[in-house]
Amino acid sequence: MDLPPLVLGNECEYDDPLTQLPIDDGLPLEIDPQNESEDNDDNCKFDLKLIDGVEKLEEPKEGMIFNSLDELASHYRTYAKQQGFGVVQKNKKKNASGYTHYITLSCARQGNRKPSSSKPVQTSRTGCKANLNAKLIEAKWYVTSICTNHNHDLSPSKARYFKSHKNLDSHVKRKLLINDRAGITMSKSFNSLAVEAGGYEHLQFGEKDCRNFIAKSRHLRLGTGGAEALCDYFKRMQAINNDFYFAIDFDDDCRLKNVFWADARSRASYEDFGDVVTFDTTYLTNRYEMPFAPFVGVNHHGQSILFGAALISSEDTKTFVWLFETWLNCMNGRSPNAIITDQDRAMKNAIHKVFPNTRHRFCLWHILKKLPEKFGSHSQYHAIKSTIRSCVYESQTCDEFDASWQNLLDCYNLGDNAWLRGLYSERTFWVPAYLKGVFWAEMTTTQRSESMNAFFDGYVHSSTTLKEFVDQYDNALRKKVENENVADFVSFNEMVACLRRFYFEKKFQQIYTIAKYKEVQEEIKEVMYCSSSLIKREGAMCTYQVTEQVQINDAYTKIVCFIVYYNESSCEVNCSCCLFESRGILCKHVISVLTRVGVTSLPEKYFLNRWRKDLKRKYKFINSSYDPLNGNPSAERYFDLCKDMHILAEIASNSVDSYMKLKNQVHMLTKQYSDSVCEHSPPSQALRSGSTTCNLSIDIDGTTVESNKVRSPLVVRSRGKPPSARKMSEVEKAVGKKTIRERKNQANDTNDKQSKKKKVASIPYV
Repeated sequence: MDLPPLVLGNECEYDDPLTQLPIDDGLPLEIDPQNESEDNDDNCKFDLKLIDGVEKLEEPKEGMIFNSLDELASHYRTYAKQQGFGVVQKNKKKNASGYTHYITLSCARQGNRKPSSSKPVQTSRTGCKANLNAKLIEAKWYVTSICTNHNHDLSPSKARYFKSHKNLDSHVKRKLLINDRAGITMSKSFNSLAVEAGGYEHLQFGEKDCRNFIAKSRHLRLGTGGAEALCDYFKRMQAINNDFYFAIDFDDDCRLKNVFWADARSRASYEDFGDVVTFDTTYLTNRYEMPFAPFVGVNHHGQSILFGAALISSEDTKTFVWLFETWLNCMNGRSPNAIITDQDRAMKNAIHKVFPNTRHRFCLWHILKKLPEKFGSHSQYHAIKSTIRSCVYESQTCDEFDASWQNLLDCYNLGDNAWLRGLYSERTFWVPAYLKGVFWAEMTTTQRSESMNAFFDGYVHSSTTLKEFVDQYDNALRKKVENENVADFVSFNEMVACLRRFYFEKKFQQIYTIAKYKEVQEEIKEVMYCSSSLIKREGAMCTYQVTEQVQINDAYTKIVCFIVYYNESSCEVNCSCCLFESRGILCKHVISVLTRVGVTSLPEKYFLNRWRKDLKRKYKFINSSYDPLNGNPSAERYFDLCKDMHILAEIASNSVDSYMKLKNQVHMLTKQYSDSVCEHSPPSQALRSGSTTCNLSIDIDGTTVESNKVRSPLVVRSRGKPPSARKMSEVEKAVGKKTIRERKNQANDTNDKQSKKKKVASIPYV
C-alpha cells in the first residue's frame, strides 16, 4: 500500500495551511530549540507492519516515544488516514518560553455544535472522543494516553477528503502558479494534475484547495486593492525599464478614473509602424466594467502590434481628449497619419481637437452591420442592402459614389431616411472612394483592436481586478512578440519562389517579408486578367487604360476600367485604384503596364521600408518591461534543478534496481537538505520573497499622494453594451427577447401542467 508523504510542520518553503496539520488557532507546531534532540534513536522509528496481507502503520500506543512534535503529528495523521478519519489539534499547553510542551490531537468529528432553533446548521461533529495526548519530557515526546474508539463509521477510501490529509507539494504549487500566469483556467489545470496522478483518487487535494492557493498567491503577488496594486505594478515596471510610460487620472476624492500605460518596446515600435492606428473601446471585462482601449497598429508582417492601452471610466469627449493627449505625449508628440475608430461622436470630436492633421476613418464594418437594424423590416431589404454595398465598393471616384447614392435614394424613396442622411453628410469618413490616396496599411476596420480584445476572452471575467487585467495584457504582449519573432525567422530562413521572370519581382522576394511578398504575388497572378492600351501621350507622360475582368460569382464577370499614368523619364507610375497609396503594394494594373513597356527596375520609393525584412529596427533590441514569469531567483534555481532531475528520472526508471536505488538516495538527500535549510531559513521566507510592495508617490494638482492612499475606481456606467461583447443591433435584441419569452411561456405551460396533476392527485378517493 502506497502511503502519502509525511509533511512536517516546520517545512520552510511555504507556510501554508494546506501543508500543515489543521489546528484551532491556525499556528504551526512549534519546537523548543532548547529541548530539540539531535539523537535519532532506533527506538523512535516506527516501521510498516504486515497486517492482513497489507502493509500498515503501527497503531499508536501509550508510552510511545517520538523525537519531535512533527514526527508525532505525522505518525498519527498517517495512521488516521489509513483508518479513515481526520485529525485536528484540540488543545495544547506552552511553557514559559512560549513553546508547546503538551498537546492533544483529536478526531476531526470531536465536539458538538450548538443547535440553532431558527436555522439548522450542517455539521460533521458527533462528539467523538478518539484522541491522543502527548507530553514533552527531556527532549522526547511521550504518548501519555490514547483513545481509539470512534462513535461514527470510518472510511479509508474517503479519508483523502479530510483537511488534515490534504497536501499541495511544491511541484503542484509551481505548476499551478505557472498555469495561472499563462491564463490557463483552474478546471483545466486541476484536470491535468488528475491525469498526471492517474486519477482523482490519487490526488492529495481537491480543486477548491487549488483555487484557495492561487487566490492566496495572487494576493501576495498583486497586493490588495485595485488601484494601489496597479500603482505598485507601474512603479516596478519603471524600475525594470525607465522608458515604461504610464499616466493615471484621478477624481477629487483621489479615486482612479482613467489609466494609460505603454511599455518601452511598444513606444519604440511606434517609430517604425505608427503611421496608421486603430482605436476601439468595445471591450468591457473587468471588475469595474471599465472599457479597455488599446492602440493597435500593424507591423511588417501584417500582424497586429500594440502601441499602448488604457482603461477608462467613461466614453465622453473629455475622457478621450485626456487619453489622446496622454498617448501623444507618450509618443513624443508624433501624431499618427491616419486613425480608424468606430462611429462615435465623442471620439470624433476628441480626435479633431488632439489630432487635427490626422486622417480619421470610421470602421466600415460597423456601419454596414447596422443595415439589418435600419432596414430589416423594409419589404425591399435585400435589394437596398445590395445597392448600398454596390455604391460603397464599386464606386471608383467620388462623383460615381454621389451619383449612385442619389440613385439609391430615388429608387427606393429613402430621401427622408435620417440615418442615410447622416451617413452621407459624413461620407468623407467612411466611403472608400473618398479615402483613396491615404495610406491605411491594409486596415479599413477596427477588427485589429477586436482581435486584441479576443485574446482576453476566457481569461478575464467580471470579477477581474485592474492588476489582473494588466497581467493578462502582459501575456498578450509576450504572445505578440513571440509571433513576430517566429515570422521573422520564417522570412529569414525560407523563401517563396517567383512566379514570373520580372526583375522587380525578384527584388521584392529578396527584401520583403514573406507575408508581404505573397501579397505582391497575388497582384502578379491577377495580371493575366488585365489588358492595357495606350490612350494618350504628352511628352514623357503616358496614359493607359487597363481593363480588368472581375469575377462577381461563378456565372458572372464584369469589366472594370482603370487609368494608369506612367512617366517614361522618371519611371513613376500611378493607378486610379490607388492600391499602392493605400496599402503600399503595387497593383495588378500598374504591373500590367510595366510589363507592357518592358520596365526591368523600379525607383526605390516603390520598395517600402515598412514591409522590408532586411532592416535593423530599433525596437527589436528592447525587451518588453513586463513582469518576469519566474518572479525570483529561487524559482529560477528550482526550474534549473527540475531539468536535471527529469533527466535523472528518465535514466533510473529503466530498471527496478536503479529506480529503488535512486529513490532511497532521494529520500536521504531530501531529509539532509530539509534539515539544513530549515536550520538557516525562517519558515515562510520563500513565500514572502514573491511579494513585492513599493510606495509610489503621485503628484495630483501639486499635491503628493502615496500609492497606498489611491482609491479604486467606481463601477462604470456603460453606454448599454453587454459586459464582454460589442453592441447588439435592435434585430438581435428583438430575437433575444423573443427567445426569452418563448422560454418563459414553455416554463409557464410546464408549471400549469404540473399544478393540474397535483390538483388531480389531491382529490380524495371516495
